[in-house]
Amino acid sequence: MSPQQALKYLTLDNLPLIECCRHSGNIDEDSIDISLFSSAESEQVIQLKIGVFFREIIPGCTCSDDPLQAISYENGYCELQVKVDKNTSKVSFISS
Repeated sequence: MSPQQALKYLTLDNLPLIECCRHSGNIDEDSIDISLFSSAESEQVIQLKIGVFFREIIPGCTCSDDPLQAISYENGYCELQVKVDKNTSKVSFISS
């Protein structure tokens, strides 16, 4: 498994982006963009340092009766250290 292949196992369901949110904690899944800063590999594990860009969904007032106007977005960013087990593809995050 290469570092690029390991990135495929990172999804909204397992990325701890809530810690990087400032408002609602609701994240637009289509907005997630992951940058790989560094990687280290052993026989069992791939360790990655990544940057994650995303948009946080901020609900607002529906005073105009148009729910589409009630949604706004705020850009977010988070740096994470990740371990991916090569045998099981299990993803875990390392506190820095």
